[in-house]
Amino acid sequence: MDYSTLPKASAIPGAAAMIETFRAIGYSLETAVADIIDNSISAKAKNVYINRVWKGGDSIITIKDDGYGMSDKEIIQAMRPGAQNPLEERSLTDLGRFGLGLKTASFSQCRNLTVMSKKNGEEASYWTWSLDYVAQTDKWELIKWAPEEYLEALDDILNSATLL
Repeated sequence: MDYSTLPKASAIPGAAAMIETFRAIGYSLETAVADIIDNSISAKAKNVYINRVWKGGDSIITIKDDGYGMSDKEIIQAMRPGAQNPLEERSLTDLGRFGLGLKTASFSQCRNLTVMSKKNGEEASYWTWSLDYVAQTDKWELIKWAPEEYLEALDDILNSATLL
């Protein structure tokens, strides 16, 4: 079919509604953490560290690995919903399929997802999905923000690492 001759209309989903829908996919805490650890395995991590800081409704779970790490642009791509086409060829070690695992797993458990990463000893970078910001703006935008206590969390890493 020749689509070039057909009328078109944009049908971009509302960011706030879609992200809240991602939260309802049905992850338990255990399956959400397992899905994120799958990403560490795909990144060839030899070690994965999970930490929980209990603060009631403001509790924090961090998952840190020593995998390949990501550049600033790679973090943004990894945080883009549907970043990978499920029809594309993938390596046998790539456990992802739809480009939604990191986001849906995280959103099911929290309202802020910060990804900090450092690649090959370069300077660390970070980006955050804030569901409250998306609710206010209804835009598909990451913010350049990380919790103050984690801004230097990768400074002592010589090679590569990722912290969520």
